[in-house]
Order: sequence, then C-alpha cells, then structure tokens
Amino acid sequence: MKITRQVALRAARELIEGETATARAIVAAGKPGDGPATWAGVFSKILEMNQSLQARKPLTQAAFRVFARGNSKLPFWSFSSMAVLDCPGRGECEGWCYSLKSWRNPNALGRQLSNSLLMRHASGRAFIAREFSRLKTDTVRLFVDGDFHSKANLRWWMELIRKRPSVSVYGYSKSWVEFMALQLEGFAWPGNYLLNLSGGSRHSEMLREAMQGLPCVRGEFIAVPVPRQHMKSHAYQSRRNPGFKDYARDVRAASPGRVFVCSGTCGDCLTVAGKNKHACGHEGMRGVSIAIGVH
Repeated sequence: MKITRQVALRAARELIEGETATARAIVAAGKPGDGPATWAGVFSKILEMNQSLQARKPLTQAAFRVFARGNSKLPFWSFSSMAVLDCPGRGECEGWCYSLKSWRNPNALGRQLSNSLLMRHASGRAFIAREFSRLKTDTVRLFVDGDFHSKANLRWWMELIRKRPSVSVYGYSKSWVEFMALQLEGFAWPGNYLLNLSGGSRHSEMLREAMQGLPCVRGEFIAVPVPRQHMKSHAYQSRRNPGFKDYARDVRAASPGRVFVCSGTCGDCLTVAGKNKHACGHEGMRGVSIAIGVH
C-alpha cells in the first residue's frame, strides 16, 4: 500500500469523523521492523491514543508532543492542528499552503492530527490545558498549521488563554465566521491575544472589513507573488540576507497599499527600543498590514 498525501489525509479525516478503516490499513501495510517515524508507526500511535479518547479515559501522554518549541525561524512555543481539515475559512490558500509540503514527513502530519483529535474530546482538551499551564514562556503562537475548527473550539481556546494573562498569544486565522459569531454574542476577548487576519480566505470583503473592528485583531497578514529569485536566494528568510532589500521592494510593489514586509524570522523582524520583537504579535503594529512573498 503506497501512502500518498491523499491516503494520509483520508485517514486523518476518517479519524476526526470517528472512523478508523484507512488508518488501520496503513498500519497493516507496515513492514516488520518499521519504526515509530514511519507511516505505520505514526498511525499506530495515533490509533492507540484515539482509543483512549473514545473510551473517555484521562490521558497521561499524547501520541505527539502538544506544543512545539520553535527553531531559529520561530523561537516561540507553538501549537498546530490539521491543515485543511481544521481550516473552515480556507480558500485559494489551499493550493499553496506550506503545511501540505510538510506532510511528506509522517511525523509532521501525525503531530497535527494528534492535536486535532485531542481538541475534539474532553479528556484531550484537559490534556492540552495541562500542557499549556506548564509552559514556561511569555509568547505562544496559535496556530502554525491548522485553525480554529468551530465556534466552540475558538471559545475554548480564548478562555484558556485568559487564564494565563502573563503569556502573550498571537496567531493567524481565516475562521472569520467563527470569530464574528462570538463577537455578536458579546464575547469578551482576552487582552493577551492578538489575531492576524490571514489572506487567501474564502470570505467576502464585507466580512474582512467587519473583522477589522474586533478588539483582538492586530491587522492583516497577506501573501503576494514575488520573483522566484528571492526564494532561491532565501532573501525572504532574514532581513540580514543581502538580497532582502530587493525582496522587500518587490513585496511592496505587489501589495495593495503600504505594508510592513515580513522578514521570515519571527522574533527578529522588528526593532523596538533596541530590542528585537515580532511584528505579528506586537501591540504597536495594530492596524498595519504585514506582507510576505509567496514561496
């Protein structure tokens, strides 16, 4: 059995919907000696965790670590879930979503799927809450992959964030219908959360303008096409790259109106009072559009 991205996605969708047939087929297709990082190994761990979730048993561990510690590009703790399946507001972005490339690695998809399943069960949410309470950090990115898959899921996260006011949480979302639904109910957004309106959604211009008025919204984060030479030179990954100046020029030329150009390195894109900051989660960047070249 060849495990393609489509097969793995089908297995993930089924698990979220309460079915296990494809996941079990993937495990059965494994070879003797397959390790935990293979498709068979990853779905074996997922199925074991899923069984506990279905039985409503308290979890002592998840199939994968819930929060990931970033690298030089993302030096913050972060949370991800299944791209596409947990993105109700996805539009044209589905064609170029960076998350899809990561699915060549079984562990990448497994980590996203593990969190998606945890969020859909009471014992899983309790486990996420415990892990969040233990994070020793002042910044968390929610989400890297995936999005708020429902209004109830959005409310749950906002209430969890409210419990740790000393932690600054920021992220990107196309789940604008879910945000507006809570806003219209009079929901009080936690003061330590900032939202970037992610480009490439399926939503109307009217909804985008309405979202701009939410108190938790920092501004827009958009992706624009740029010459491929900037991708080859990696100019989009650091403002210290010799080619960044030309890359930034082309991003501005392709953007609607004035924008702050994302340098690709979170935590090192903005200098405030001599200190490096991340623009997407900075209060001082409210109302400023941030743009990045499609890569």
